[in-house]
Amino acid sequence: MELRHLRYFIAVAEELHFARAAERLNITPPSLTQQIRSLETEIGIRLLNRTKRSVELTDAGRRFLEEARKTVRQAEHTELVGRQAARGDLGRVEIGYMTSSACSGIVSHSLAEYHKQHPLVELRLHKLDTPQQLTALAERRIDVGFLRPPDRYPLGLTGIPVFRQPVVVALPDKHPLARVKKLECVDLANEAFIAPSVEAELAFVGYVTAIAEQGGFAPRIASRATDYLTIVTMVSAGIGLAAVPASFSRIQMPGVRYRDINLQREARISLSYRRDERAPAVKNFIAGIKSLVARGRQLA
Repeated sequence: MELRHLRYFIAVAEELHFARAAERLNITPPSLTQQIRSLETEIGIRLLNRTKRSVELTDAGRRFLEEARKTVRQAEHTELVGRQAARGDLGRVEIGYMTSSACSGIVSHSLAEYHKQHPLVELRLHKLDTPQQLTALAERRIDVGFLRPPDRYPLGLTGIPVFRQPVVVALPDKHPLARVKKLECVDLANEAFIAPSVEAELAFVGYVTAIAEQGGFAPRIASRATDYLTIVTMVSAGIGLAAVPASFSRIQMPGVRYRDINLQREARISLSYRRDERAPAVKNFIAGIKSLVARGRQLA
């Protein structure tokens, strides 16, 4: 049994007239008659009672009509879904992000822009630090990631810069330097720092290292933490100072002050993804971000 047989039968059942049904289907009445007979022979059931003057559905024909309509509707829906998926209008995109990218507004803005164009694509967020995102991308557990770009991406991965922002210093509110409006790197020469563990895990210069190099001193690391939210919490406890992306100043942690610093290095965020990505929905997401960047649109 083929879908065309069901469509032929539905047309005859709705018209109850072979000539009109044939005209609707754009085939000849004899051909339509033969197709209906073939269908009845195949399933072994009489679907229509027909005379020279009338066509009527049998009891079995009425029940068969209900199921035929359901089958055709489902087939049409399946075809539509397939076409939408091929265009990237259906599917799912697994997105990794850091706290700093969320605070900057990059993630929410990017998702909003994509959702306007592809409202049927499911977007899933995963809070992961940069090393975790790179691993998850390589293992295909996420599709794209908003992360701090390494100096060199692992094999098979790449990325595009999407956002730059200044680095600021988080200090306990009672620290003497909290009264200074803008700090110089050398001002921090004798301070203890709380640094992210990613500085030791990735091949790039961390913000603390950059401050120390520009200020001409060796940094004293009092402690390390896996994410900046934990780091700022440790700052509020008076354990040390921290260099964080400026977007973190939006997090008003009790006991913490944020101060600008004259640092040449900026905090960068990139969209990273696999070089061999083939999923249409993911490719559309990447293309959308590239288009915004190419047009000079700010993502936050």
